[in-house]
Amino acid sequence: MTSNALPVPAWREQVRFDDAGLVPCIAQDATTGEVLMMAWMNGATLDETIATGRMVYWSRSRSARWAKGETSGATQTVRSLHLDCDGDAVLALVEQAGAGACHRGTRTCWDPAEGDPALDAGPRPVFAALWNRVTDRDVRRPEGSYTTSLLEAGVDRAGKKLGEEAVEVVIAAKNAAAGQGTAELAEESADLLYHLFVLWRSVGISPNDVLAALARRG
Repeated sequence: MTSNALPVPAWREQVRFDDAGLVPCIAQDATTGEVLMMAWMNGATLDETIATGRMVYWSRSRSARWAKGETSGATQTVRSLHLDCDGDAVLALVEQAGAGACHRGTRTCWDPAEGDPALDAGPRPVFAALWNRVTDRDVRRPEGSYTTSLLEAGVDRAGKKLGEEAVEVVIAAKNAAAGQGTAELAEESADLLYHLFVLWRSVGISPNDVLAALARRG
């Protein structure tokens, strides 16, 4: 059992596997709510997922265990697992690393319907992609990466940079109020969010922790 292991769910023995010994699993981004992919699990891969805290599926085409991201780096860290009311489907809330969940290199396996505003996810996927990029840099620590240099310098450096960016946002906001346009404010705000995410990562909290704090405020 690893440090990422999940408690064995009370429903584990209630899973209704099909005649082939499989159950469908939907992976959903725990931060944004995006539905990322659907794959299959058998009893062994479900138990391995619980024991490791990383998504492990069963490939029907290869008849083999499939640890998500084992070769691509697009791993899925499990935040929670849920069984549906009929016991024949699993929902996994995950943190998606890398480029995304799909083998095509896209964030999600689902194609958007063009022109359907109901499927416009707004800014949440962008924030999720930024968080995943920061997380990936923290895990891999690629040489020459600015994010790597901030993370390795620790919370003091990350905090200092965040403070500098906050001042620049205020200046840009005053410039916008003076009629100089809002493009500068948008750019500086993007820098602020990036450095905030790096600071969060450096002390071990995630956007989910912040969302939970907001939810508690009603």
